[in-house]
Amino acid sequence: MSYASTDIDKARLLAAASPHSCNWLAAPPIMSVGLRLSDEQLRISVAHRLGCKACEPHTCGRGKVVDARGLYGLACRKSTPRQQRRSFLNDIIWRAMKRAQIPSVKEPVGLLRQDGKRPDGTTILPWSRGKPLAWDVTVPDTYADAHVSNTAMETRAAVSLAVTNKTNKYSQLSATYIFTPVAVETAATWHHKAVELVRELGRRATIITGDSREHLPVPVVICGFAKGERGLVSEHVHSRLACCNHLFTFLNFNI
Repeated sequence: MSYASTDIDKARLLAAASPHSCNWLAAPPIMSVGLRLSDEQLRISVAHRLGCKACEPHTCGRGKVVDARGLYGLACRKSTPRQQRRSFLNDIIWRAMKRAQIPSVKEPVGLLRQDGKRPDGTTILPWSRGKPLAWDVTVPDTYADAHVSNTAMETRAAVSLAVTNKTNKYSQLSATYIFTPVAVETAATWHHKAVELVRELGRRATIITGDSREHLPVPVVICGFAKGERGLVSEHVHSRLACCNHLFTFLNFNI
């Protein structure tokens, strides 16, 4: 840390040292569960974590100069496929629910809020203490201008803020639901509530299947982010489009 000269480098090192951020390195390269990375995906993921060159400098459609690290696309507001990373994580949670034979529904309607906003999913049956579970996914960018000054000083600063905002947003649900924000930064820094939820899903799935390896959602998520990083850099640079819409084009996941 003493040799890091910029906030981005400090945030990068703190994120790399955080629990679970390196789980993708230990994941077996099984294609059927989304754990296999191509050479290009691996190269870009390693480059981001080591602070190396990931692409040629260029200008995005908003006129923003993107440096050789290619991190800007993680937070670019004109990158419409940004939603894919959130949807991907939500899909993993939902599929893990099915694996554990827990009936659940995505984006349920009519949960108290009058503005039409709703959490990403809820269980139909009680989860704990006689209440069903409601969860909502958020993926804040570790290196965004709004976060980097904080993530350079404290690990999980971006996810901690995101969890606070989500908890306040859905505070009305606390009387009837157990609300759990699922927050993971783009640098693969997990909030402890997300880790607890995934571990509990793995535990319940193990009871159903008898397979002690039902912890795969954690490396699947991290490998999914790694694939997204490849889309972030390669799709943009190779196509030479003047916008960031292709920066987050994820590959097909078979999980």
